[in-house]
Amino acid sequence: MIKILATSDWHLGNTFHGFDRQEEHADFLRWLLGAVEQKNPDALLVSGDIFDSSNPSAASQELYYSFLDTLTQRFPQLQTIIIAGNHDSAARLEAPRLMLERHRVYVRGLIRGQEEGNFLPDDLLLPVCSAAHPEERAWVLAVPYLRDGDFTRGMSYGEGVGEFLRRAVEAANLRRDRSREALILMAHLYATGSEIAENSSERIVIGGSEMVSLDEIDESVTLALLGHLHRNQKVNGRENWLYPGSALPMSFAEKGYRHGAVYYEIEDGRLNGVSEFLDYPLQHPLVSVPPKPLPLTEVLDLLRALPDKDKMSEEEPVPYLEVNVLLDAPVAGINKQVEDVLQSKNVRLCRTVIAYRVQQSAGDGEVVLESVDDLLTLDPIEVIRKSYQNKFRCEMRDELVELARRAVEAARREGGNE
Repeated sequence: MIKILATSDWHLGNTFHGFDRQEEHADFLRWLLGAVEQKNPDALLVSGDIFDSSNPSAASQELYYSFLDTLTQRFPQLQTIIIAGNHDSAARLEAPRLMLERHRVYVRGLIRGQEEGNFLPDDLLLPVCSAAHPEERAWVLAVPYLRDGDFTRGMSYGEGVGEFLRRAVEAANLRRDRSREALILMAHLYATGSEIAENSSERIVIGGSEMVSLDEIDESVTLALLGHLHRNQKVNGRENWLYPGSALPMSFAEKGYRHGAVYYEIEDGRLNGVSEFLDYPLQHPLVSVPPKPLPLTEVLDLLRALPDKDKMSEEEPVPYLEVNVLLDAPVAGINKQVEDVLQSKNVRLCRTVIAYRVQQSAGDGEVVLESVDDLLTLDPIEVIRKSYQNKFRCEMRDELVELARRAVEAARREGGNE
């Protein structure tokens, strides 16, 4: 039997509304060490976005390498496989590759051996053996986040990545004994049919043009562990294709997400039905007061009812707080009023979201809430579609949506913000 523990999207170095998260990430990694000790896996798989930035701080890198050092000392038989995500610098992540491999840590960030669209799959294919029964083996196909030049020219991103994965799986199947050796696919991508929260931070990075259809991937894949999306979820209802989810929530739209790691067991080349999600208890859970915007006087009353700092024990989590206020017209000094009420409260105030009542369209009497603050997290395509609908009272045609999508992608490339 081969035991697998999987996680993804750590985003080390991330800040949350101005709050440094170094302590939170250190706590998550301590928890992960405990999970490894509890489940005693043969392999720990991390599906990308180790860092929040391609140029991580020294403190973030120290946290990462200190974790790997502790991990390999405490669990010398453990095999750890890490792939680069879209937030990572693939070259930076791979730089200590040879040294890490001496400690059974295998990092894959770059696609090697390419020539006219061809590549060498052997570099991405790694064996994982059972510590208890070394003759038992599975194969991990570790595919990092793919960038322009990593797949056939002339294809869209989704088509190119889909073809790359299909060919890589076919090549992997030629190397393994399909009757008794499992194939585990690691990848960092946005799979068609997956869910992301409205106004989630994921939309800023992903948009809609990077979706990859996995329909043509060989069904021989025993288990697929994906990174990129922060919600723990199965892909298109497949029990063996999933996102473990992010280590920490990255926006208030993600406050309902589960965070932690997933555990699987493989026996005789197949999943044996034993799977488990290990929940990580957040140091700073996300709280919205109220959940939906209310008038200022009601909001201030709700804030006064929050627990005081001096009545809370040190062990109790201190939540990140967003405050939702509903106005009919601008009011001065709202932030000051909110901050004054919260001075003695056991919370970390992140933002005060001001929403206004606005008329949806003339004559229909429908009223909706619009928050200027949330415009920064909207999908640009959705903003364009909504603007078009409000102006012309009809949906955008598909060809116009495609033109808008190309314009947005061109703007992202121009700004170096792909």
